[in-house]
Amino acid sequence: MQVLIIGGSGRTGQLVIEELLERGHKVTALVRNPAAFEERYNLQVVKGTPINKDDIRLAVKTAKPSVVVVTLSAPRASDSPFAAVTSPPRLMADSNANVVAVMKEFDIPKIVIMQAFGVGDSWPNMHCVLRLLMKKSNMIYQYNDHNLVDKEVRASGVGYVLLRPVRLEEGDAAPVKEWPSAGKGVPLMAAVTRGTVAKFLVDAVEEKTWDNTAPVITN
Repeated sequence: MQVLIIGGSGRTGQLVIEELLERGHKVTALVRNPAAFEERYNLQVVKGTPINKDDIRLAVKTAKPSVVVVTLSAPRASDSPFAAVTSPPRLMADSNANVVAVMKEFDIPKIVIMQAFGVGDSWPNMHCVLRLLMKKSNMIYQYNDHNLVDKEVRASGVGYVLLRPVRLEEGDAAPVKEWPSAGKGVPLMAAVTRGTVAKFLVDAVEEKTWDNTAPVITN
C-alpha cells in the first residue's frame, strides 16, 4: 500500500513510519527537514509543510497514496505538556483542512489522524481532575485545535479514523484495550505507549474496522 504521512518527524510519527516499512508498505513523508531522515528502502521524503497546499500536492503526486496518516502536534516551548504552545491557534486544523482538500482533488478516500482522549464527545468521559487540569493549563489550546479537526474532518466527506489515545508514555507496542462509548470509564491514571499507538494507527491504515469512528485506546 502507498501511504503518505504528515508529521513523520515527530516521536510517534517516526514509529509509524517504522511500522509501515516493517509491514512492507511504501511510505512518503512530508517534512520540513528531509536531511534528518536516513535513506530507507520504500521510504521517500518530500520537503514541505502541510500549511502549504502546493507542498501537499507535490507529496501526493510523489506518493500516489491510498491513505494519509497525520500525527501532527502543536509545537510547545519545551517537552512539558504544560509548556506554552508556540504555534498558531489553528495549526492542526488548517493543516488537516489542507490535507483533506488535496485528498479530494486526487480522490484519496481515507485519512487516519492521531488525536487525544478528551477530544470531541470523549471530553465528558475524561476524569474531572484531568478536565480541570486541561482547562487551567496551556493544554486547552491544543485541545481546542484538536476539536476543530474533529468537527471539520467529520464534515468533509472523506473517510476517517480519529484515534484518541490516553496519556502517552514512551515504550514498545503492548496489548491494547479499546473503550466503547467514547471512552466512558477510562481510569484517571490510564496510559498507552507510543509503540502501541503507532501499531494501532497502522492497523487502522490496513483495516476497515475503525473507519469513520474515533476509538479511545489504553494499554
